[in-house]
Amino acid sequence: MSKHRRHLIISVMALLGVLLTASQAQASRAISVEGGARSVAASGRLTFGNTPNLELIQIICDVTLLRTIGASISKTAGTLFGKVTGVAIDRGTGTEHCGTRGLRTLTAITVPGTHRELGGGVLLWDVSGARAELWKLIYDSFQGTLPRISGINFHIQRFQFLLLSIDTLFVTHACLYESDVFGLIRIEEGTARTAEVVLGRTTLRGTRLELDTSANCLNEALSGNLTITPNIRIRLV
Repeated sequence: MSKHRRHLIISVMALLGVLLTASQAQASRAISVEGGARSVAASGRLTFGNTPNLELIQIICDVTLLRTIGASISKTAGTLFGKVTGVAIDRGTGTEHCGTRGLRTLTAITVPGTHRELGGGVLLWDVSGARAELWKLIYDSFQGTLPRISGINFHIQRFQFLLLSIDTLFVTHACLYESDVFGLIRIEEGTARTAEVVLGRTTLRGTRLELDTSANCLNEALSGNLTITPNIRIRLV
């Protein structure tokens, strides 16, 4: 083998080593959440409904999720990066805040735990003392191409709601829904600012409570779009 060819092979191998090292370093980067090491709120409308695209049996409520988020997120699926600490539901005085469409009559949608009145029909439930496995924010993956990402896929571990409804015979039914809820933190194109949180259509599994042993707790589909305040910036570090 000629000396020139040996030098060429050595140079190519060195280049491959540099590229591999750079790739490994890039892959090990964490995601920085600027403004996240404190409480943030995600507010919007959540839609509950047994059948997709069938508005006759939908329940729609204005909900705010209060959350604590860590300052950085390891890009490892299953990483805990925060927790929901409170849930505010605007019960209001009419169906424009929390009500039903069509065949269902809603009595209340609540969260198990202590709550207090904020005024104007808004009730805030404190879930910071809930069971350890409830309300955790878990990182799943990211969307987009490194080094610029367009979103973070995550889920809320053991999201929980209590649904009280009344049927045509004026019998009250109580169903507790507890499931993992999957969503996306969408990032504005060309920036690191968060645009919104999108909770994809997730099926919540219901458990009948003793309030009414005849209750038939159907699975509820949940979806919604939430706005984050204050705005946080998400970037690679």
